[in-house]
Amino acid sequence: MSIGTTLSGTGHAVFIVWMVVGWGLSSDPPPFEVMDVSVVSGADFAAMTQGVQPDLPPSEPAAIEQPVVDATPPAPVEETPPEVAEVPTPVASPAAETPPQAPELVAPETVVTDVAPDIPDMPQIIAPAPSAELGTSQRPVPRATPRVAPEIVAPPEPDATVAPEVTQAATEQVDAPVEDVVEPAEETTAPEAAADQIVTEAEEPSFAPEISSRPQTRPQRAAAPVLETPTEDAVDPVAAALAAAGAVETPTPTSTPTPTPGLSGGQLSEGDKTGFLRQIGNCWNTGTLSTGAQNTIIDMVFDMTPDGRPVAASVRLDNFSGGNAADADAALQTARRALLRCSGDTGYDLPRDQYAQWQRVILTVDPTAMRQR
Repeated sequence: MSIGTTLSGTGHAVFIVWMVVGWGLSSDPPPFEVMDVSVVSGADFAAMTQGVQPDLPPSEPAAIEQPVVDATPPAPVEETPPEVAEVPTPVASPAAETPPQAPELVAPETVVTDVAPDIPDMPQIIAPAPSAELGTSQRPVPRATPRVAPEIVAPPEPDATVAPEVTQAATEQVDAPVEDVVEPAEETTAPEAAADQIVTEAEEPSFAPEISSRPQTRPQRAAAPVLETPTEDAVDPVAAALAAAGAVETPTPTSTPTPTPGLSGGQLSEGDKTGFLRQIGNCWNTGTLSTGAQNTIIDMVFDMTPDGRPVAASVRLDNFSGGNAADADAALQTARRALLRCSGDTGYDLPRDQYAQWQRVILTVDPTAMRQR
């Protein structure tokens, strides 16, 4: 056995024997205190607590002395009237002083001469000539012309004769037999010079750039060559009218033009159609359209009021291509907002005398072309 086990067993055995024998655990019990108690009734206890009260004679209340009142009224006291103060004698006011007379003012005589005073000459400021290395950044002032048109027309040469203005393009040509006619030599005619805005003498050249530079787009891949079938050349109505004004030519049959995206406005001129599309393009925003909506071409139909404003309730979708119905509706809503926003309070700039031609408008919208403008 180990030492620890031996010591533990011995200690436990001694402790058990000590508890059984009780060495040092016995003691004498404490003494009990005894008290004597007597029992009394309630009446006896009340008599003991009240005690004996002595018999005292009743005392009489003391008499209250009444104050003596004198019935004789006091003698009245004579009041002395206050002394009246003497009124002071008024003092006479001094006489008003006479103001001194103002001296007479004599105006100096003005000398008028017919000779103008000598004015020193102002120094003349001479602007330095523009540097040949730096060049100039002045914006050219538009040339003043007697006629304003949607498109700018260069002035004719001095030897050319100005052709009469063409108001309406020829749409039909009368068939005539071909004849050999010797035409005399005529002077060359040219259209009259025109500008797209009214130029006044008060306009000065500006140093700001006329058109801001647009970032270059990524070059598109070259498309595969497409074999074109020979078609008949369409006759330009304006060119035909100008040619008819100068000489008689053999009539050429016109071909029916194919419909292209743009504006259908009856007999409106190309300048009016281009101006109308340009006004709508100023409010165009395709940034919120999806890719499918940007690739969808729509035909939008709407009515116009005589003052050049579109009727919002009449805007509807006539046809679409290149996408589904949801893409077409998104493109329609974008075009509708641009149409109504650009009309403003005065409406679009359209010829009021041709209201019957643009009372109902069919607008073909290509979002891709509007995004690349």
